[in-house]
Amino acid sequence: MRIALFAASFTPSLGGVERFVEVLADWLSGAGHEVKVLTPTIGGDDSRLAYEVVRRPSLSKMVAAVRWADVVHVKSLSTKAALAGLLGAKTAVVTHSQHQAICPTQAAWSESGPCSAGPAPGPCPVCPHRGVRARCHLWRQRSSALAAKKNVCISDYLLQRLGLPRSVVVFNPVEPRAFRTQSQPDAGTPTVAFAGRLSPTKGLDVLIEALARLDDVRLEVAGTGPDQLRCQQLASALGVADRVGFLGRASFDGVAELYGRANVVCVPSVWQEPFGYAAAEAMAMGCAVVGTPSGALPELLAKGRGFVSGSFSPVDLAETLRAALSDPAACRIAGSEARRFASEELSVDVVGERYVELYRG
Repeated sequence: MRIALFAASFTPSLGGVERFVEVLADWLSGAGHEVKVLTPTIGGDDSRLAYEVVRRPSLSKMVAAVRWADVVHVKSLSTKAALAGLLGAKTAVVTHSQHQAICPTQAAWSESGPCSAGPAPGPCPVCPHRGVRARCHLWRQRSSALAAKKNVCISDYLLQRLGLPRSVVVFNPVEPRAFRTQSQPDAGTPTVAFAGRLSPTKGLDVLIEALARLDDVRLEVAGTGPDQLRCQQLASALGVADRVGFLGRASFDGVAELYGRANVVCVPSVWQEPFGYAAAEAMAMGCAVVGTPSGALPELLAKGRGFVSGSFSPVDLAETLRAALSDPAACRIAGSEARRFASEELSVDVVGERYVELYRG
């Protein structure tokens, strides 16, 4: 089968979208399919890849790729990719990883208050982008999704939130090497691990405030971002700077090493996570995960696969962390159940086969 995979972002950029595309493209190519990735992202060494990557493609190249392909798969809603599909007389399978179909900012979150955008698309009352241009952009995005043959949502949360026709749920695939790591917490001071981009949506400030309510617990942070300085200043102001280690940007292996020796991995997101790669990868490694009631996190951590705080507040998060850290047996059980779930639902073999079924359909 010939598959044209349109990616709004691709390696060497870092993030969930990039991981999804590279992992799925590798698997499809290894399964004997011909894959062509089209992306606006520049840079990177494509010589090591077993498939063709077309960077910054013109519209004519996009149309040519569509006509070459048996199926068009658009990762993260793109009006240009959808247009190419229509010009090539094919409708695309679209994987939705954000809230583009209902929100002009994609995040469906604002520091001004909770976003209310839903199946009747926004902008919602708190959105900082409520102008005509934002509404026109949202209309284009929504129209592309409505024209898709299949709208694939990466969680049931996102499927319910977007309210698009012809929708199915297929979770994101976790990198195979995540399953080669096994959680083995270090003895000594209990450690909480956090990995991700340091931005306001990720809730590191909430986690630091929760840490201030816990005695003899250390927090180690892998990642960089615009919120780093504020979080460092917060840790100093709360008197916990000596218990918070900022490790900087870490490779996948570095994050795996951190997760492997931590007692729990915390995902304190304050926005609505459409999926939650940090949690999913930790689950594949057999880690005990503590999360907030954010988007798809309760979905991933349900049925004893992790711990979910009662709210987004530091008080509730601290209480949930304390309960998990004080019960190593419960953490081991949660980690085991999480790893089993990841193997059955998040492995690339499972996710890849589900996409191939969609393509054939």
